[in-house]
Amino acid sequence: MLWTTKALRVSQLKPGMILARPVLSQSSHILVSENAVLNEQIIRLLESWDVKDVHVKEPHLSKDDYLLSLLAEQHTFSEQHAEILQVLKNAFEKTRYFKEVPLAQITQLADQTVESLINSTGVIGHLSMIQAVDDYTFRHSVNVSIIAGIIGKWLGYAESTLKNLVLTGLLHDIGKTQIPLEILNKPASLTPEEMEIMQTHPGLGFDLIKGANLPREVVLGVLQHHEKLDGSGYPFGLTDPDINIYARIIAVADIYDAMTSDRVYRKALTPFNVLADIFPEEMFSKLDPAITIPFISHVKDSLIGYVIRLSDGSQARVIYFDKDRMLHPIVKLASGEFIDLEKRRDLTVVEVIATAT
Repeated sequence: MLWTTKALRVSQLKPGMILARPVLSQSSHILVSENAVLNEQIIRLLESWDVKDVHVKEPHLSKDDYLLSLLAEQHTFSEQHAEILQVLKNAFEKTRYFKEVPLAQITQLADQTVESLINSTGVIGHLSMIQAVDDYTFRHSVNVSIIAGIIGKWLGYAESTLKNLVLTGLLHDIGKTQIPLEILNKPASLTPEEMEIMQTHPGLGFDLIKGANLPREVVLGVLQHHEKLDGSGYPFGLTDPDINIYARIIAVADIYDAMTSDRVYRKALTPFNVLADIFPEEMFSKLDPAITIPFISHVKDSLIGYVIRLSDGSQARVIYFDKDRMLHPIVKLASGEFIDLEKRRDLTVVEVIATAT
């Protein structure tokens, strides 16, 4: 984003300023996250913690120019996303009819085009603005590949590993090309018999790529991405020690994108609902907390600045997530009132109106 950074004494801070760097304790724990929008409560806390100075952001452009730059970034991201989607759609359709995966084409996507999207600013926000019911399988595969690559970046993986993670994301649902279309595209919940057929797709994907010259981790990531640490997943009911790290990362990306995407039979959940309700239920039993905890932390930071609609119909801007309480933000209404959604459990986020501006 187009910002400059300025150091200020805590006594100079004013509500509405945005932190350019996290505020750390003497033991290097994060007290207030980067991109947090300051309010009077946070400023008082900084004073009570005896913090001397902090770094805040200042727009390098006028607000109008800055908003135009955000729109341009979103437009560029959407165009690149659409191009990748079309290439992957063609590759999946070839696989369906010829039962042979055009790996050179898909690998080129992982090596080049998708990498540029992973390095875009505000990727999670951009993905949340791309919503369409059509072509879900292909769009989901593109999104999972991007999210998996982002998770790999957050975990500090090398570039070669990131490319393999992206490739695993693109391929993770390749087995669905062998599922009957009347089941794959059914505009309603599947019957138990149909669900049993659908759950064969990891094995079908493995069969399509097992003879190819692919890294072992990529192949296992495709085969195991629906396995769960407690043994409740499929196709083999594997438990923690036997599940490949790529599969663990794809599982997190897969669930997040599936829950935040519109489907024919249900509306998308907001990122806030998914982080507060879905991940906590599965984080320490089904999913790997070494992946979900940093994922939640980084996604929360990306949600600061979002304009949302609450369940009482009011609009608000997300200004702060408490690191210790994890999942419910402080928001600011148009009237200037601050609401702590950790305390106001009668209010929930029902819609994202705009990403950070």
